[in-house]
Amino acid sequence: MKYHRIICNLYKTTGNSWEQMAEELLSSAVREERVLRLVLFTRCTDNQEYKFQRSFLEQWVERHFVSPRPVVSLVAQKPLVADLVLEVHSLVEITDEAVTIEEQISSFSVRYLRIMTPHYREIIVGGLYADDLNLPVREQSEQAFRKAEEILKAEQMNFGNIVRQWNYLENITDIAHGNQCYQDFNDVRTLFYASSEWESGYPAATGIGTQHGGVLIDFNAVSGEVNIAPLDNDWQRAAHVYSDEVLISHRADGKKGTPKFERGKSLSDRRQEVIYISGTAAIRGEESVTTGDVLSQTEITLENIQHLIGLEEGRGETTGTFR
Repeated sequence: MKYHRIICNLYKTTGNSWEQMAEELLSSAVREERVLRLVLFTRCTDNQEYKFQRSFLEQWVERHFVSPRPVVSLVAQKPLVADLVLEVHSLVEITDEAVTIEEQISSFSVRYLRIMTPHYREIIVGGLYADDLNLPVREQSEQAFRKAEEILKAEQMNFGNIVRQWNYLENITDIAHGNQCYQDFNDVRTLFYASSEWESGYPAATGIGTQHGGVLIDFNAVSGEVNIAPLDNDWQRAAHVYSDEVLISHRADGKKGTPKFERGKSLSDRRQEVIYISGTAAIRGEESVTTGDVLSQTEITLENIQHLIGLEEGRGETTGTFR
């Protein structure tokens, strides 16, 4: 068997109207083959403009791509190096095994992709968000996770099959409705994850703050004959066992949910290995270090990633691909 890698290419642009820049980037994506996911990083002034841009993105993909069309997400966080950046996830060339990519629609009208081979199934999901971006984070999170749960059940999977997850939260560290936004998200994630077994560990995951857009979730889930294992960094305490001291919650109605992710996730067959690296910060143990010093924090973050990869490279002779 072979686990088929998903690769990521980045396109950036600047200087024209928003529609012109978006069309320029999307036209580049159309020229790629087997595109699975598009993530556009943008700047917008409010959630009304965010909804306009998201609608533009969805309609453009519907008109210019043929089925199976990629799933799409709009992230309201302006990149530093350009006005717009497009992230394109594609399946590498397939030569020696029958692989199909099918476009599916959930009962919540969420479009997603199913990759099928004789040995495994992979689900590509993007753009899970609440119907109302003005709802509290807790309610938005519940709606997004409910949509995820419905897709997983339809594919005879559960949350334990998720190998990589991206979580985008508007004003992630703000206190709203009496609680930190990220903590409210973690509390909801904990409730939904409680229904699944985690034999191969939690997903590799990323929590990213945005300026607008509410709560947005993307994920990849895998089932079948693929070896899946969690990766731990001995320099950092596992996020899912953080102590209460580093979790910010003002609620008196329940236990604080910890961030349910691993530092990394390994997917391998007999010939190669793909490593998903989680969102990584300047954290040692469970404490943020050198707060306020961006350069130092960047150095420590890169050291953490290199240490995680180094630990995994020392585990065996498998050829690795890191993401």
